[in-house]
Amino acid sequence: MVRAVMPSLMRDLGLLIVLATIWSSSFTVIKVGVEVIPPVTLTMIRIVVAAGVLYAWLKAKGQSLPSEPRVWWSFFLIGCFGNAFPFTMINWGEQVIPSGLAAIMIASMPLAALLLGRIFSDEELNVRRLTGVLVGFGGVVYLIGPQELMALGEQALRQLAVALAAVLYAVSGILVRKLPKASPLEHGTGVLIASSVILIPASLFGDQPWTIDFTADALAAGVYLGVLPTALATIILMTVIASRGVTFLALNNYLIPILGVMWGALFLDEAVSSDAIVALTLIFVGIAIAGIGPATRVEATRAV
Repeated sequence: MVRAVMPSLMRDLGLLIVLATIWSSSFTVIKVGVEVIPPVTLTMIRIVVAAGVLYAWLKAKGQSLPSEPRVWWSFFLIGCFGNAFPFTMINWGEQVIPSGLAAIMIASMPLAALLLGRIFSDEELNVRRLTGVLVGFGGVVYLIGPQELMALGEQALRQLAVALAAVLYAVSGILVRKLPKASPLEHGTGVLIASSVILIPASLFGDQPWTIDFTADALAAGVYLGVLPTALATIILMTVIASRGVTFLALNNYLIPILGVMWGALFLDEAVSSDAIVALTLIFVGIAIAGIGPATRVEATRAV
């Protein structure tokens, strides 16, 4: 049993680190995009590019999209809660609030996923998972520092939007968990197409993108966000949720701030502080505690 669980855990932990690495780069790129492109239109560009990439990949592999209306209804719900709404809310929030404070807000997702997964899905809620989530969250707060927490209350609506985006991510993860069995590529492509159907008219009517003075840097930001932090990340997300549940997947939000520190060390010659090392240790310990063991109540019963 242990031999079977550990390779699977190591694979999923590796995917989690890859996902966090991809997503950690998106906050900086979003800052470049929203300087020129309004939040809804930036989200639309990101999603449409991602949908095109995954649809081409789907066809190249000889796969096809599901045809059941019930599945497409789920795709639209996931598209709203997992892409259209939270991406736009984070874009809007990052126009003003510091990235460190945004990281704390997004880091609330595992806590929301833990509770919502227990109430609305079949995921385990026990002392081990709760301990892992809280230890990881402690690592994030330790890394960011109390000075960012003191900023709570300024630009309250934008902060609330980012925090609510984290909850919506958790909701979408639960909806993904309930999708019928299919390849992550099929599910991911369907969700992104549904998201595009929502966002294109929202951008056209709300922002009138033909009036925007686009720059090459802003467009490049939108394309990058579509290819890596959305298209590739969606496939990884679907794979990890199917394997280990939404609470484990949500723990990648704890890795994103520490990866931001690593990007600074690699590309900006910024020193890595002892606080960052302590925070990284807490985060990995929390992920390990929450990730070991059965992800669902059914699996827990079988293990007994």
